[in-house]
Amino acid sequence: MKKAFYKMSPFNFVPFKKTPWGGKKISQLKKKYFNESISEIPNQIGESWEVSTDLNFPSYVTLNSNQKITLNELLKDKAQSILGTKIAEKYGNHSPLLLKWLNADDLLSVQLHPKNDNKLLKEDECGKPESWLVLDVEMNGFVYLGFKEELTKDEIIQCLLNDEAEKCLYKYEPKKLDYISVPPGCVHAVGLGVFIAEPQYVLPKKSGKTWRLSDWCRLYDENGIKSEKGKPRELHVKESLDAIDWSLPRGKKLENLLIRNMKNSKPFLGDIHNPFALQVFTNNNDVNYEPLQKNQFSIVTVWGGELILESENERLIMCAGESAIIASDTKKVSLKLQNKNGDEANAAIFALNDEVL
Repeated sequence: MKKAFYKMSPFNFVPFKKTPWGGKKISQLKKKYFNESISEIPNQIGESWEVSTDLNFPSYVTLNSNQKITLNELLKDKAQSILGTKIAEKYGNHSPLLLKWLNADDLLSVQLHPKNDNKLLKEDECGKPESWLVLDVEMNGFVYLGFKEELTKDEIIQCLLNDEAEKCLYKYEPKKLDYISVPPGCVHAVGLGVFIAEPQYVLPKKSGKTWRLSDWCRLYDENGIKSEKGKPRELHVKESLDAIDWSLPRGKKLENLLIRNMKNSKPFLGDIHNPFALQVFTNNNDVNYEPLQKNQFSIVTVWGGELILESENERLIMCAGESAIIASDTKKVSLKLQNKNGDEANAAIFALNDEVL
């Protein structure tokens, strides 16, 4: 009997040293729902890699025999049935859709992801289109997306060369369930108080490249803690300036192009700026779900309450803090959302729309 669902281990965290801006929301949520595993959950977490075949941070799957293997190992023999024939033929046992959770208590660096054909990328590097689904946001939480409308290209370049990014970046205060496209060549930064689910498109045996234009003049010690006696992180201003997509609009026009709110529960199938299809589920009831992309796997993630998935021959219970893969040949799934631990039920399903890449 073919399996429909594969649940990932919920404890795949990037070390704090690599994410010194990390916040407390991921930690608090995971501890609330996995009280018996508190020792495995740091107090501050910048990134939780929910579904990943990255060799440095692979997801783990527990099989029926209680055997724990990486998602990569699982896909060696099951890539076609899990990922779908088209994706398996192109990517092998690699999931090109990487899903992270991200929470910041401090500003992230100002970043840009290049396109895959950028000549400065090394053999083991690739571009990294991504999007942000805002799961929660504190009052005055914000992100930077692109540039202010009133500035010229030369004025923007001068701000970036002088490490004065705040003078040229467009600031946006997101709402819950905003879905923000971040295409290659779009300068961006996640601000403090924002909790997001971040799908990314990453090629096999490569790491998605991030170039930093500014890190706000911060210094860090060897443990990743801010320190006046520390050292700055490496910047990549020249590489980034050459890779900026200057054809993108700015300010409010860019906001209208790249941001949509998903409260209405209707699916979004992606566009030329966003290769990730998405459907959000927030009602405390039963929903029938059909795959966002036919004959292709999808990823479900839960950040509030409880979700029960049922296919023709399988049932999976997920709580907040968990993510899973729905196999490609699973045609119909019923979703039952239930409030739990005083939290409203919240879940989302992502799929890769490879036709727009």
